[in-house]
Amino acid sequence: MNFTTFIMLAIAGIAVAFQAGVNGALGKQIGTIEAAFTSFFTGTIVLFITLLIMRKGDIFFWKELPWWQLTGGLLGAFYVMTSVLLVPKIGIGSVLLILIIAQLSTSALIDHFGVFTGVPIQIGWRKLCAMVLMFLALYLFYKK
Repeated sequence: MNFTTFIMLAIAGIAVAFQAGVNGALGKQIGTIEAAFTSFFTGTIVLFITLLIMRKGDIFFWKELPWWQLTGGLLGAFYVMTSVLLVPKIGIGSVLLILIIAQLSTSALIDHFGVFTGVPIQIGWRKLCAMVLMFLALYLFYKK
């Protein structure tokens, strides 16, 4: 991984933490579904403007895609609504820790079976140890 990729991912990770806090506060003000809608609507406007400026690809090609490739928005909506609902109740750190553990564990399984790429990336002992340590971290995070 080159330095630029690392920096972009780090900034995206920081953005997710802020997004969870912003959306959680917004949800307390206007409601869970309303906050999720507002978040997606704002993002849609930004993406639409970016689409008009960059003009890459073919937006109308979506009609020919398999149905499952269009579920990303549904999954994203569930993710945002969940964080809007739970951040005010259990905090940003708790929400993101559980989400990260779930994401890494699930993605390791997806990679192991090559679900989307067709190229399996095996779960070795290091990944298994890392997953055990993540669950230990979750336990320690919540231990009173």
